[in-house]
Amino acid sequence: MNAIFNPFQPTIAKAGLSHYGLSLQSSMPCLALKGVVHSYLQITAEKPTPYPVIPDGTQSIFISPHGSIVGGAQVETRDIQILEAGEYFGIRFYSGALRHFFNLDLSEITNQLVGNEYLPCQYFSYLHQLIYQKNNYHQRVEICERWLLQNYQPQLKSRFDHALYLIYQSSGNIRINDLANKVAWSSRHLNRLFQLYTGLGTKSFSKIIQIQCACRQLYISPRHSLNTALDLGFFDQSHLIKDFRKHLLSKPSDFSTRFMSDLYNQ
Repeated sequence: MNAIFNPFQPTIAKAGLSHYGLSLQSSMPCLALKGVVHSYLQITAEKPTPYPVIPDGTQSIFISPHGSIVGGAQVETRDIQILEAGEYFGIRFYSGALRHFFNLDLSEITNQLVGNEYLPCQYFSYLHQLIYQKNNYHQRVEICERWLLQNYQPQLKSRFDHALYLIYQSSGNIRINDLANKVAWSSRHLNRLFQLYTGLGTKSFSKIIQIQCACRQLYISPRHSLNTALDLGFFDQSHLIKDFRKHLLSKPSDFSTRFMSDLYNQ
């Protein structure tokens, strides 16, 4: 199901890494966690730097030598400050995937970064210590994967998963009433589950996916914002600009500048 949507973070795309002076190692999860865990990654920073994260409808765990934090779903861009040079580890989940590990109400942490105490798992409080006992990236991945598998309680595919699929398939451009009818749930019930499992209401989640698709296209073709707007269901370019300012805190014309080095802007 998740093969049709790959959450896009321009900071860890090639040009973004160059712009912020970062290097990246990343890998896919084991077969058992495919479609639930998006990836593991390790960022190496040579100096203090902002690390912008744009809304993508997902949750991530950010791990440093000092501890672990869980990032809730965002509705606007957030700069996570990397305060010193070093290696920073992370786990990226697909939207709605944390329900396969823990019983959580993700609406409680929307737009927040929360600490070790959030996940109901004592092991999580010292996961960072185990990870940084290892100097090898792949050994760190193995530690995280063992922890995840110990807590993995796979849920059967449901109408919620089908609703996710339909939102992805439409690039977020789907009416909520039509979506509810297609999965045979009321709009109210669907919205409650989206808030519980993603931290966002159905309409907000769909808008984030639409913005995600626009970001990816503008990153690839920054001079074609009007075509991107029309292709993705925005009324016109001014509609795209309004939503960019709301969620990305910038205009589309400024987007590539923020995430690309001078080399890529030529």
